[in-house]
Amino acid sequence: MIEMLKLGLVLMLVALIAAVALSLVNSRTAPLIEIQQELEKQNAMSEAAASLMPDDSLAFDSLSIDNLENPYASCDELLQVVKVFLPPDTSRIGYVFIAYGKGYSSTIQTMVATRMDGRVSGTIILNQQETPGLGANIVKPSRLIDHLIGMNGQECLLKKDGGTIDAMTGCTITSRTVVNSVRQGLEDMNEAGLFSDEIAVDEEHTEGGSE
Repeated sequence: MIEMLKLGLVLMLVALIAAVALSLVNSRTAPLIEIQQELEKQNAMSEAAASLMPDDSLAFDSLSIDNLENPYASCDELLQVVKVFLPPDTSRIGYVFIAYGKGYSSTIQTMVATRMDGRVSGTIILNQQETPGLGANIVKPSRLIDHLIGMNGQECLLKKDGGTIDAMTGCTITSRTVVNSVRQGLEDMNEAGLFSDEIAVDEEHTEGGSE
C-alpha cells in the first residue's frame, strides 16, 4: 500500500512539474506567436492590396460598420473590413478583409482585396490546415483562388453549385469552403452599401489606428 502511495505521489509530482513547465513555455512563446501571426496578416494584407494599386505608400484603416452582418459566426470569427487608401488622399480605393470558412479539416482564412465596385482584385490563403497533397494545395493560387479575381459576390460559385469556377480535383469541400466564404463576405459588404455609388459609411466611423 505504501509503495502504491509513493508511486501515486511521484506520478502526481511529475505531472505537476510538467504542467508548470508547459505553462511557463506557453507564457513565453504565446506573445511571440501572436506577433508573428499579426506580421503575417499585415504582409498578406499589403500583398493583396497591391492588386488595387502597386504602390508602397498604400495605407489601411479599420472600418466600424453598424449595419454590417457577420457571415463568419459559425467559425467564431468576425467580418472586419479595412479600407485601403493612398495618402495623403484618404478616399478609398478598395477594401481588404479576411474570409473564414470551415474546410475539410481546418478553418481556412483567405485574405481578399476588393475594388470599389465589389469585384475581387487579389486573394491570398492566410491560414489553412487541410490535407497535405490535397486540400493543402489551396495555397497555390493557380489551383483556385486566382479564378476569383474579377468576380463579384454573386459570381463566386463553383460549377457544381451553378457557377463557373472549377473545384480542385478531389478537394470539393476545401474549394467550396474558400469560394463560399469569399462570396459571403462580399455579399454582406454589398448589403451594407460599401460597394454602392454612395458609400454608406462615414469616414467618421473609422476607428483610430492603422492595421
